[in-house]
Amino acid sequence: MDLIMLRVWKLLFRTQWLCCLIQHLLYGGVTADSTLWSLWWTYNGISGPSMWGKINHEWYMCSKGKNQSPIDIDPNDLLFDPTLKHIAIEGKTITGVVVNTGVDLTVEVNNTDAFPPLNITMGPVSYTYTLAQIKLHFGSLDGSGSEHTVAGEFFDGEMHLIAYNSDVYNNLTHAQNAPRGVVILAAFLQTGRIKHPEFEILTNLSQLVLYQGQRARLKELNLASLLPNIEYFMTYEGSFTQPGCYESVTWIVFNRPINVHQNQIEALRNLRQRDITYPQAFMADNNRPVMPSNRRPIRTNINFKRDCTMKQDMHYQLNRRLRVKK
Repeated sequence: MDLIMLRVWKLLFRTQWLCCLIQHLLYGGVTADSTLWSLWWTYNGISGPSMWGKINHEWYMCSKGKNQSPIDIDPNDLLFDPTLKHIAIEGKTITGVVVNTGVDLTVEVNNTDAFPPLNITMGPVSYTYTLAQIKLHFGSLDGSGSEHTVAGEFFDGEMHLIAYNSDVYNNLTHAQNAPRGVVILAAFLQTGRIKHPEFEILTNLSQLVLYQGQRARLKELNLASLLPNIEYFMTYEGSFTQPGCYESVTWIVFNRPINVHQNQIEALRNLRQRDITYPQAFMADNNRPVMPSNRRPIRTNINFKRDCTMKQDMHYQLNRRLRVKK
């Protein structure tokens, strides 16, 4: 019975995928070089997270991986690691293009000779990582929308800064499925009564890309002003939270959220999954469900001054009983 149902699901997926492909070829300008599977996956329904790894064999890690993300961060399980240093970010501003991908709002960062790269070092990593993308995840209601949770509680959203190992790999495509390939800095979004000036740049541009495939130029974004205090963080080894769920990511989750105004989150909730012919398909709730941690350690540089620590109290002393007599 399970085999029959799986075949039925595959037939439904292929039918939906083919219809979507034909529509995009006719009306959306998709070329033969496009990643065809990217046309159908979503965060809900028959193309949602539970099916990502079952239909496309290249995404098998989505269903078989044991180090998947996001996870729940339980403060009681955090390990204080005194060797974790602060994160160093070289560069302050970026330029690029804001894109409605249909599943998230993405900033594609310019990294050319005309636009110096923004590099991330130190913290839990040994290499230099160059920022390639920023992605926003958010909910349709307050108190939902983040991908990671803390003690089972969601935030209103989550911003991901995706950087590739530029010491070893040429770009994000080469690094995304490679050892020590990617670092993702994650900052929670928390609504309040004060507008965040730098976040306002992104929300204003989001209104120019309401529908899938639309793009807008990002003239300048100051990450130093956008990010919260990055001194304290949690870190663990995990995966991408979108297909193909590659387990090549070192996650760095900041202890402080980005405080944004309610209206700024509401602006993101206007974004659509599809083109203008499907205005009822909203993008919100684009967060993958929490995955099992499977006993992975979550380290932090926050010293809680309690027993759960990686700090070692070691010393050596001569055992005179074992001393050889001359």
